[in-house]
Amino acid sequence: MLYHIMIEEIKFKRLKIGMKKPFVISLGSTDYYDGFIVEVTADGITGYGEAVPTPMITGDTAGSIEYELSYFSKNLTGMDENPEMLNDFMKRTMVSSRASRNAIDTAIYDIISKRAGMPLKRMLGGHKKRIMTSFTVDLVDSKSALKEADDLINDGVKVFKIKLGSGIDNDVDRVKTVRDAIGNDKIIYVDMNQAYNCKQALRLSNMISKYEIEFIEQPVNEYDYTGLKCFKKGSFIPVMVDESVKNPENAAFILKNELADMVNIKLMKSGGITDAVKISDICDAYNIPVMIGCMVETKVSISYGIDLALGRKIVKYADLDGFSSLNNDITKNSVIFNDGYITNHDIPGAGFELADPKALGF
Repeated sequence: MLYHIMIEEIKFKRLKIGMKKPFVISLGSTDYYDGFIVEVTADGITGYGEAVPTPMITGDTAGSIEYELSYFSKNLTGMDENPEMLNDFMKRTMVSSRASRNAIDTAIYDIISKRAGMPLKRMLGGHKKRIMTSFTVDLVDSKSALKEADDLINDGVKVFKIKLGSGIDNDVDRVKTVRDAIGNDKIIYVDMNQAYNCKQALRLSNMISKYEIEFIEQPVNEYDYTGLKCFKKGSFIPVMVDESVKNPENAAFILKNELADMVNIKLMKSGGITDAVKISDICDAYNIPVMIGCMVETKVSISYGIDLALGRKIVKYADLDGFSSLNNDITKNSVIFNDGYITNHDIPGAGFELADPKALGF
């Protein structure tokens, strides 16, 4: 059977990479990359995945990921199962695992698609050849936001995601600054990252609506369902949930109760391809558009995000810029960004190769 594999070995290496500048949002900042690259061997084929701690969103830490990967490397080895059963085992034995589960789950899909001799994006549906992606203007002052926007324009970016949460007046000024800098022919999303309550978020939404905002992401706390309902009812701008949807059950609850217009799926948040596909299928059933997002990640995990974005028909948006803040690229033949659009190489597997596996310790 195509999707049945025998896991022979799992290895992982911790990796630290410097960043061009700290990445700042309302929930905290990331000053350097501190993640894990995972190598899974099954049926004589090697696949790679990535685990990145984002404690303010997923609860994962470098320590918890290392512990979980150590457990999985011992207890998954020798299993002869399909991805669904392997993912279920990881969820049952390490309930809080997200990033570590993502690393192994994606590596398994890399192996499966390599064995099939086809790109993973085609195996996942193959509905697109490329997708426009946003790049982020993070939580900086208006002067710095202007410089970031100018730099992104020079890089060919056409979609801008502005991080909010520095106070309503400051946020309005930053949105105005970026809109004035990029003109009216480019797209803006804004992300409040849970910074406000409904009343505050609605006030801000009304104040920035004149700047042609495509949608507002996660305006209130992830568990404030009353606030989400209040905001969705009162906002002229569509609302996308991010932190509120970490698994298929969350997605079903949010959409059944009509709490959002769109959903942001992130592999690190959902624990890999297996559950991300389930979430996208639920969104498809409700005809709710999806964005594929990311954390600060290398092109290893970004490439899987591209596969998901290109493979699933319901995906309308992409926010896959997490690699752009890193000083080093550990891949080759991987992510391609050109004229506002992102894709990856059309090769069997997930669409990337590690530039030097031995240098990483594999």
